[in-house]
Amino acid sequence: MEPLASFELDYGSGLPVWIQVKNRLAFLIASGKYVVGDRLPTVRALAVSLDISYNTVNRAYMDLEREGYISTRQGRGTFVSDIGKNALPVTNDASIILADELIQAGINAGMNDEDIIRLVEERLKEKRNSNAKS
Repeated sequence: MEPLASFELDYGSGLPVWIQVKNRLAFLIASGKYVVGDRLPTVRALAVSLDISYNTVNRAYMDLEREGYISTRQGRGTFVSDIGKNALPVTNDASIILADELIQAGINAGMNDEDIIRLVEERLKEKRNSNAKS
């Protein structure tokens, strides 16, 4: 199954769509769902699949390339790079990688430590309540 097949954008999150796409791809690479040399969907194909602008996906890809996660080969496609230990967290635990991305996103949004913790606690409480109802 394609790693991005179950990816859904959250338009209510306040996080720009291009960052959601970038973060998801970085997570999939860091967690091993995509490995070095894997070919990613084309910008156009991913844009169509997610029903978003080509420019939005292109911005996410350009940022991932700048950070070393991927490389684009003209006429051949976009591939997962061998980015080494400096670009990825030194862990195989996907939940730690996800938590690190959440924290960084909060910091980038101007949140302080207490804001990030409060957000996680609120979301966790909401998730537990919704799971208890189902």
